[in-house]
Amino acid sequence: MELAHLTERYRGNHEAVVVEIDGAGQRREISHAELAALSAARAGELRAAGVRAGDVVGLRAVNGIDWVAWDLGVLEVGAVLQAYPDDFEVGDVAKFVAEHGLALLILGDQVHPGTPGRPEPVVTPDLHSLVYSSGTSGVLKGVRISRKGTEYVIRRFIDAFRINGDDRHLIFLPLSNFQQRLSVYCCLWTGADLVLTPYQRVFTALRDESPTFLIGPPIFYDAALQLATKTGKGATLGEFFGGRLRFAITGMAPIRRETLEAYATGGVRLLEAYGMTESGMIGWNTLEHNRPGSVGRLIDPEAVTFLDDGELLIHRPAPLSLGYFGVSAEVAAETFRPDGVIVTGDYGRLDQDGYLTLVGRKKDVIALSSGRKVHPGEVESNFAGVPGIADVIVVPQPNGHGLGAVVTPADDGDEQRAAVLEGIRKVNERVDGHFQIASVVFSAEPLRGNPAFLTANLKLSRSAVAAYFAERREQDSAI
Repeated sequence: MELAHLTERYRGNHEAVVVEIDGAGQRREISHAELAALSAARAGELRAAGVRAGDVVGLRAVNGIDWVAWDLGVLEVGAVLQAYPDDFEVGDVAKFVAEHGLALLILGDQVHPGTPGRPEPVVTPDLHSLVYSSGTSGVLKGVRISRKGTEYVIRRFIDAFRINGDDRHLIFLPLSNFQQRLSVYCCLWTGADLVLTPYQRVFTALRDESPTFLIGPPIFYDAALQLATKTGKGATLGEFFGGRLRFAITGMAPIRRETLEAYATGGVRLLEAYGMTESGMIGWNTLEHNRPGSVGRLIDPEAVTFLDDGELLIHRPAPLSLGYFGVSAEVAAETFRPDGVIVTGDYGRLDQDGYLTLVGRKKDVIALSSGRKVHPGEVESNFAGVPGIADVIVVPQPNGHGLGAVVTPADDGDEQRAAVLEGIRKVNERVDGHFQIASVVFSAEPLRGNPAFLTANLKLSRSAVAAYFAERREQDSAI
């Protein structure tokens, strides 16, 4: 796969389609060939506006065919697309354009002129796009996306999952998230159909559009499972997903083992994967090689090393990112080392068969008053099997003396809560002291599904959960 030849690859394809479903449920469909014509028209508009190779074009808009056409038009001109999340604050447009050095700014269906008298752009051959990524901290970081890294990830994905012209992919996450654009390029290159829908319409789109593969965070698969159980009316889980699903991929955050098992029982292949915008994909389970509970085998085993504490380091010839922009050198150096190594901030371990299991995030490590450091995810795995627990999130107690937990019981009643506390006490008896839960705050609804406790990238904000726990300490139950 080569971005330079993407247009010629899909321009003559009159069979494959791109479908857009808007927030009102209206459906629009065009062929790949018609998309190529629309993208060429957008490229003409860019040139007429004075956009040159190497210029930066800003885009903030909702998902749709026009979003894709602008992206491809920018690619055709040789410019660089700076993709802003839907909620990125613009304010004064002229000031925003000047501060970001934009040759053009597209806000929805409005096109705003760029900075007047801007200098000749510097063409960086391997720079494909400027995007924003938020980790578990929820703080946006600008990431410079590599053309070579983009091509490499797509090639490996096509080979590993045998993507072809018979496939149909559904996207419901924002296209400003670069993972979704990787999927767009993948479909155009292979001749697969592409469906774009807002999250609010995703479950109807599953039934009506019958995708063959999906990519989404755990929260989506939990919600789909709950909805299928409530409204399935005797239909299988596979039928709920449209009846043609070959596989689904989950990543971006840990998924509950119970969810994986429910999909396996329902006949849907839900595969865990692991990657970062900074480095690209690191490991994935495939249809042929799948070990539930792991994030799969390393894609490039020779590119991964582990520090003594288990933190993963990545060093590959073509990482997805060229580095950060708009952050201090000190912050950038925490991830991008001068020797080309990318520090993931994730702890993991390999089993004897080469499958990677993630233990937790470095930023999530809890330092106890004893000096011992623990990974909350590792502690949670000890208690996830306690009868009556639907969800458990481990947090530090405000005084630093031991661990607390926010627990969602399967059935929220006094007897159920008492049974859960007894189950936690039994687990405490068989685990080391630093893995024991000292007190519990109950929540009737799981916090992992509440937007107030998620980052912009749909990852759990442990700091928000810790604040929730601290605010409700008077309601806690000592173990």
